[in-house]
Amino acid sequence: MKRLKILSWILFAILTVVIVLNRQVLFDLIRGIFYMPTPEMLVVRGNLGLTSRGELLFNASYPELDTKEVFNEKCRKNDDTSAILGCYTEQKIYVYDIKDEELDGIVELTTAHELLHAVYERMSIGDRDNLKASLEKVLSDNREILGKEIEIYDETEQLEELYVRAGTEIKKLPQELEEHYKQYFNDQDRIVDFYNKYIKVFREIENEFEILENEMVDLNNQIDTKTENYKNGIAVLNSEIERFNNCADTPGCFSDDYDFYVRRNELLYRQNELQNLYDEIDGLINKYNIDVEKFNNNIMRSENLQNKINSYERVNEL
Repeated sequence: MKRLKILSWILFAILTVVIVLNRQVLFDLIRGIFYMPTPEMLVVRGNLGLTSRGELLFNASYPELDTKEVFNEKCRKNDDTSAILGCYTEQKIYVYDIKDEELDGIVELTTAHELLHAVYERMSIGDRDNLKASLEKVLSDNREILGKEIEIYDETEQLEELYVRAGTEIKKLPQELEEHYKQYFNDQDRIVDFYNKYIKVFREIENEFEILENEMVDLNNQIDTKTENYKNGIAVLNSEIERFNNCADTPGCFSDDYDFYVRRNELLYRQNELQNLYDEIDGLINKYNIDVEKFNNNIMRSENLQNKINSYERVNEL
């Protein structure tokens, strides 16, 4: 009987240690049982292709799609007017409900992003330190993509943001990180595809901005050069026409009728050349104006899309 009592205490002690060491897991499991996702969030959860561990944490984080008013109340701080797509606060995930075909994938990407914040919060300091070297290599290899995004955060937050963005925006990762993210996503590349799908729209606009800007600079230079040539040509031609007319009024100035017609035809030829140059300049100006219109339309489209992803802004219709 005494031996049985000792054994019971041992089992109780072991159970206590297990509970203490895994209290967050047990807490997440219990919380997740009571999570009732909306039909929209059920679709998002399915699209993410989560592992059982990822789904456990997903459910425990009570992710929800929110309208502008609710989302701002949950996620926006003070007078912050920046574009916020989601937030993870008090162990809950809030995602701004964006419905737009051009931004397809943005809700899934944002949810996965915030889910990795939940993962990072539960990682030990040792686990974070173990991933630090691999994450720094990712930043070094992808500084063009991640550099500006990471630099805006405080130094204490940069590693966490790098961890989250590496898992949702970069496909080619060190083996250590690939194995790590596999604990939560069956296919991490699929998550990055959501990112590439929606960010492609903004990259296309940015690329078109660059093309149009370069073309407009080139057209403007051509217009300036050709206009200057035209003005100089007109000045010279007018001066020579005046001399020709004075000569025509002066007996004996032309040696004969042939000399008259040769000089006259030369002036007409140069006049025709200058008219062609004028028409060419006019064509360049029309092309420049078309590019300006495209550029302005691109600005409007970019601003409209930016407004759609910013719960603070009112969406302006094109």
